[in-house]
Amino acid sequence: MADMSALDNFPIAPPIVVKDTPKPRRLTTLNDAREYVEEAMRIGHPAPWREVSRRLKAVTDEEDAIEAIGDLRELLAEEDLLLPSGGPKA
Repeated sequence: MADMSALDNFPIAPPIVVKDTPKPRRLTTLNDAREYVEEAMRIGHPAPWREVSRRLKAVTDEEDAIEAIGDLRELLAEEDLLLPSGGPKA
């Protein structure tokens, strides 16, 4: 796992802003994305979530990170959990 730790802080640009309670959650690094998906998996989610979780955990280089983060962004958009990166509009 030492290999992955170098990529834990891989930046998500623009950040992913997820509809969450009590307030929206900003995912700014690969590690943030992994933690969010792990928490979501504990409540139970279908196969696409398991696949994104597997991809996020399997990241070995920057290209993998970019692709896995893109997959997460698409999944959140499909599930209507994605907010514009500026956060909720006032």
